[in-house]
Amino acid sequence: MESTSTERFRNRDHLAINALWVGVHFQDAALMTILVPALLLVLAPANHTNVLAALSTIAAIATALVPPLAGAFSDRSRRLGGDRRIQTAVILAVDTIALLVMAQVSTIVGLTGAVVVATVALMSGSTVYQVLLPEIVPRRFWGTAAGFRGAMTLVGTIVGLALAALLPARQALLVDAAGVALSAVTLFFVPPSPPYVEAVRSGASVRDRWDLFVTLIGRAWIVLGMTLLNTYVLFFFHDVLGIGNASFNTGLVAASAMVGAVVSSVAAGVLSDKLDRRLVVCLSGLPMTLAALGFALLPDPRVIFIFAALFGLGYGGVFSVGWALALDAVPELGDVARDLGIWGTLSNSPMVIAPALGAVIIAHGTTPSDGYRWLFATASACFLLGSLTVLAVRNANGKTA
Repeated sequence: MESTSTERFRNRDHLAINALWVGVHFQDAALMTILVPALLLVLAPANHTNVLAALSTIAAIATALVPPLAGAFSDRSRRLGGDRRIQTAVILAVDTIALLVMAQVSTIVGLTGAVVVATVALMSGSTVYQVLLPEIVPRRFWGTAAGFRGAMTLVGTIVGLALAALLPARQALLVDAAGVALSAVTLFFVPPSPPYVEAVRSGASVRDRWDLFVTLIGRAWIVLGMTLLNTYVLFFFHDVLGIGNASFNTGLVAASAMVGAVVSSVAAGVLSDKLDRRLVVCLSGLPMTLAALGFALLPDPRVIFIFAALFGLGYGGVFSVGWALALDAVPELGDVARDLGIWGTLSNSPMVIAPALGAVIIAHGTTPSDGYRWLFATASACFLLGSLTVLAVRNANGKTA
């Protein structure tokens, strides 16, 4: 693979450095959306909504505390000659063990502990590994690299959702554990970062943190909307639409949305290296807004796949290019893992309140169907706010706009 000093960065280089995200999101996509809710239908059949809200909140709090700490530790180790690839491998081993334990638990307490460990490990590994992109990829290809990252993320998401829909929850967890372990093999194909020198800190211009703050707020709105949808969509199929195999239909609809998102992610990433990233992110968020509104107005199984496809069209661009926009805004590349960790924690903080907020919204509907209509409408508003917020970024693509 070519180093950061070369003129070109080939597609196979982008694939090699982003292949790990397939395994990471193989787990992440279905864990709290399908697998844990499905287990709760068995472990807590009479109170599954409230138990899921509490469990999701606990996991979100644990997740929120991890990225800055993991990032700061990784940056310090990097300055002392550490290897982020080895750090990632160790963390993925812990994650794999947690998934194996989760597949065997028979109590709410045991499930909670396994979920927290797996979630913390996955977030730690993601925080450490994502920093390899700015350290290895030339800056003018960051958008393209982010697009490939988004595509690999979505491939993992599709596979994870499909398996979660087709397999019983405990079997799917065993497959997830195997997928995470196998994904660690791709670390052998990732080159080490260049030797650390203090000059690395000058790789990005030092400016105020306005842009980083703006991208954080925009991402937070999107995360809030996504968490509202992901947490309760299986129960929507089960409680409102009355579909018997809710896991299968949740996975099928979600995977359908992600198929289109794979293509849009790469296309939006490449486009964002040529155009204003703010506009690419903003325009990508509009289909997500319309899709969530469609779920609210027409909760009908006959049209739900149309809304899913529309959602996927925007999802790829929002998350891949949005991350590249945030990377542009990091003032000091010497502390990039720490800064991205803080950014990730704060932008993901709505995950802490979203489960409880969603439960309140659903409970206050005059009927279950009405409650879910308000839930989807709220998610739509979040997507719109997040899309418009990024327009306040002052500097696009690392340059003064």
